[in-house]
Amino acid sequence: MQEFVRVLENEVQIAALSIFALMYLTRLLWLRSLRSPREQAAPKGSATKGVLISFGSVFVPWAMESTRKHLAVYVEFALFHIAVAIAIGATFIYPYAPQWLTPTVVDVCVVFLGIGILAGLMRMQRRLAKQELRAINTPDDYFAITVVTIYFATAICALLTKDDWGLVAYFGLTTFLLLYVPLSKVSHYLYMPFTRFYYGFLFGRRGVMAQTRQWRYN
Repeated sequence: MQEFVRVLENEVQIAALSIFALMYLTRLLWLRSLRSPREQAAPKGSATKGVLISFGSVFVPWAMESTRKHLAVYVEFALFHIAVAIAIGATFIYPYAPQWLTPTVVDVCVVFLGIGILAGLMRMQRRLAKQELRAINTPDDYFAITVVTIYFATAICALLTKDDWGLVAYFGLTTFLLLYVPLSKVSHYLYMPFTRFYYGFLFGRRGVMAQTRQWRYN
């Protein structure tokens, strides 16, 4: 079993990462091949400032009405994605730099992963409870949240117990996600840099970026 776990942590994960990278490289090349419409009007603002504000607004929730009015949902979103980063990061640290996983580091990771599980359950409950969300969610949305929430649980099990079966579940699910994510709606994060850039560039150039007292465009 230990040899199987070793292969799963190394050769299998490297192969899955290679396929993952190839799939994303293909998609990125396709995105780069798309031509954006050219602006004909004279610039009235700064495209650079617009791009900076567009990217920065992700970390300044009070700058957008949607997050300003639903701050709890934003916090839930942030904690859920912090847990995702920890769960993914541990798949590299565990086999290649286990000395970094001190008891304190493991405890902190487990706390955030536990919060991630709670956030995942809350996100699922909201999608099931609200009619307007049920109307726009697909089976892929529900499956993605479910499998990622389970992924957090396997990460906790692997970090705390170091049990062979727990490690098989954790790294096996890691391999599955590496192959599944590029083909699912979870891959939306790949488009985020492009949409943020073009939104900031176009509206910043036009000088019509949203203004708030906390984050002023001018």
